[in-house]
Amino acid sequence: MFVFLLPYVCASLWGHVGEETGKIRQYEAAGGEEHSTDYRIQVRMEWGVWEIPLEEYLIYKLSSVMPKDYEKEALKAQAVLLRTEAAQALREQKNHNLQLDGDGLGKWYEEDAASEEYRAWREAVEETVGLYLCYQGEPIQASYFKVSNGQTREAAEVWNTDSLPYLAGISCTQDKAAIDYSNTVKMTKSNYLRILQEQTGGDLSEEELWKDAQIDYDSAGYVTNVSFSAEGKETVEIDGETFRYLFDLPSASFTIEQEKEQIFFRVKGVGHGFGMSQYGANCMALNGDTYDEILQKFFFGTELAKFE
Repeated sequence: MFVFLLPYVCASLWGHVGEETGKIRQYEAAGGEEHSTDYRIQVRMEWGVWEIPLEEYLIYKLSSVMPKDYEKEALKAQAVLLRTEAAQALREQKNHNLQLDGDGLGKWYEEDAASEEYRAWREAVEETVGLYLCYQGEPIQASYFKVSNGQTREAAEVWNTDSLPYLAGISCTQDKAAIDYSNTVKMTKSNYLRILQEQTGGDLSEEELWKDAQIDYDSAGYVTNVSFSAEGKETVEIDGETFRYLFDLPSASFTIEQEKEQIFFRVKGVGHGFGMSQYGANCMALNGDTYDEILQKFFFGTELAKFE
């Protein structure tokens, strides 16, 4: 159930608030009259369709993507991003019901969402009720990930598009203090070559694939492309994210070291590197930044809007 503020109501379902977050807070503090409209999630379970209010679903979703011991302002920033994902999907479907598969929701169905177990996540959702993030009046691509390599990525550079100017590269040096900032993934030569041959369709021999790969990086230090070449044969290219998933690497910010019968991936960060670093957001919250300030740092030029 979305609750929204009367002074910000306008005719369009997805109207832009047009006021900074401070004014929203001033109105909430003054106890303004509240209204509600019904947005629901229809979850396909094994036994049928389970319909729940969208705001309740967001509590479950938040519990699945961010630890409850993170600072409240970081949790609130993440809650807004999750609601933004829903806003974008609902707008595309042009109705009040969002249909999802029930993977992972079985335990949630059997538990009490109002229990103490979910208190931190529930409060983060309730204290940002109805708010989502937009750019020029449209819900943004609400990208987030766990830990950066010290820098977030620039969408314009990687995806060759100017349609996502708010996904810009920013410094996140605080992420280097994260426990899982640095990882080493070790693999045998035989497994490495087997996976590559399956991916490339056997176009190159094992010897050709074992030669030093050509690795291209973006300005943030994430791999954009891995290529293998041999004389007289067409170069085989694998994009960085695909390569990362092939070898189950925490992120695409990696280097490769080869030994006689083993290969080592030295990896920095966890996740794709676009948008909000959850660890970085938590560091900002620990330093006193509010959820809207956190969102402004990671999504420059965006504004908060409210379901209406």
